[in-house]
Amino acid sequence: MYNPTTKIWGGVALAIITAAPFLLGNPFFTDIVITIFYYGALSLAWNLVGGYAGQFSLGHTSFFGVGAYTSTLLFLNFGVSPWLGMIAGGLLAALLALLIFTPCFRLKGFYFCLASIALAEVLRILAVYWRGLTKGGVGLLLPVKPAWQNFLFESKYPYLLFALLLLLALIAFTMWLSRSRLGYYLQAIGEDEAAAKAVGVNVVRCKAVIMMISAFFTAVGGTFYAQYMMFIDPEIVFSMHLSIQVALFAIIGGVGTLAGPLLGTFLLVPLDAVMKGWLGTMYAGLGFVVYGGILIAVVMLMPNGIVKALEGWAAKRKPSGQEQEATGPESSIPPPAMEPKQAEILRVQGLSKSFGGLKAIDDFDLTVSKGEIVGVIGPNGAGKTTLFSLISTFIKPDQGTVTFCGRQTGHMVSPHRMCIMGLSRTFQVVRPFMHLSVLDNVTTACLLRSPKAHQARENALQVLRFVGLGNQMHKPASSLTLANRKRVELARALATRPSLILLDEVMAGLNPSEINQIIALLRRVSQTGVTLVLIEHVMRAVMSLSDRIVVINYGRKIAEGTPKQIVADPLVIEAYLGKEAVHA
Repeated sequence: MYNPTTKIWGGVALAIITAAPFLLGNPFFTDIVITIFYYGALSLAWNLVGGYAGQFSLGHTSFFGVGAYTSTLLFLNFGVSPWLGMIAGGLLAALLALLIFTPCFRLKGFYFCLASIALAEVLRILAVYWRGLTKGGVGLLLPVKPAWQNFLFESKYPYLLFALLLLLALIAFTMWLSRSRLGYYLQAIGEDEAAAKAVGVNVVRCKAVIMMISAFFTAVGGTFYAQYMMFIDPEIVFSMHLSIQVALFAIIGGVGTLAGPLLGTFLLVPLDAVMKGWLGTMYAGLGFVVYGGILIAVVMLMPNGIVKALEGWAAKRKPSGQEQEATGPESSIPPPAMEPKQAEILRVQGLSKSFGGLKAIDDFDLTVSKGEIVGVIGPNGAGKTTLFSLISTFIKPDQGTVTFCGRQTGHMVSPHRMCIMGLSRTFQVVRPFMHLSVLDNVTTACLLRSPKAHQARENALQVLRFVGLGNQMHKPASSLTLANRKRVELARALATRPSLILLDEVMAGLNPSEINQIIALLRRVSQTGVTLVLIEHVMRAVMSLSDRIVVINYGRKIAEGTPKQIVADPLVIEAYLGKEAVHA
């Protein structure tokens, strides 16, 4: 993900910037470099949540303020060293993130953003009015007692070194994260939560873990600010302006990347200092105009940030022959993760689901045996996709039960748990992780059974060759044809090593040649021992593939039998062609 040349040049640039204050001996320039490192670290900490996990927070100042106040209050009231107060503040911020934000992870988009802002505002008001502890708007002033144990220094250089260490820690963690199981999962969550759940990702747990880590680092930044400025008050450390700034650096540079927040910080912090020095106090407001202009220009010209725009430009200039293709003989896939002893793998009994006054599924029964290919057909709006969502627990039923591999799933079993049990699915509207490569799409799914990333990538290559996408592995999913996107989604389902796959219209929108290829591929999948239940409107595909067909209309099962029995059933003909066709 990060090539050696980029690492070398990045390291050289960071070394030059670090050495410059020592060589120049200019306090103003030293302060700018400290600010760059400090904001770079905060922006990287925000990027863990806002970039990788896709949870756009404008309330990260909550953790910043908690870190600043915790270390300062412990030092002033109990004489605890700020070094220990920094750790205490980080842990307290992580606990706050766990308790407050975990319930908020069900919120999407700007609703989550508003919840994060609300938390920061509540803490600010609390700090303002809890005067006995915080002195309210007067703020807290640290005594001038320079000493290492007090985290107070006469020179700026120790602060520079600490800010650098904090930045390096965030860089190292981000690099590790990008290659880890958690990193793959977070990128999948940021792309599409439902698709991530379908490949076994525990979305809430992943979000909670990364939010706690982000909160810890942000709180450490709050302690650093308190020690560097030697003064804090609620309006500063709980300021929404700070949250906007660190988010803005990442957005302009490119969220979800390592270089993006760094580039945004390294460009905008010096620009801000220059603007303030050039414009002075009389025209200080023009700095916000410049910031706004830069943000508008980036959003219009580079909507994914500077780094991703440069990566896209480099990819276009790269000769097609440079990309190494994963060609080779057709391979097999690993056997299913589970081998149920009983012939019956899935049983649906009395399943019902209503949306308002609409009965989407009405007292539905279905039994599927291991190794079968069962087709589910019916007119548009009959309830087929709703049935799949109920079976895979994306939707909870009003009545009825679903038993998979001898275990009744119930209301408490989540989609990711169903995937762990051995049930995978595709979606009616194809949902690959669009901004990830084909290989990363399938690697994310392979991590369910192979927690080590390098082993998961090897398994992903095997699955990609099996579905015929070995030569497409480095391409982003967004650049693929519809047929290949469907293959990616099928490969992702296979990569979880399921016992049963629910296939929702995997042939919709394909031409006859592509349909024939998918039919052949599904036969090969079935030969590996995977049970298939497919919704399909392409009748020749359903008839040629299915051992048994179930027909659904208005949420109820109206027929079940072999393909020959189904094509001759009057109720099926009536459902598709109308009563006139039955009597014709």
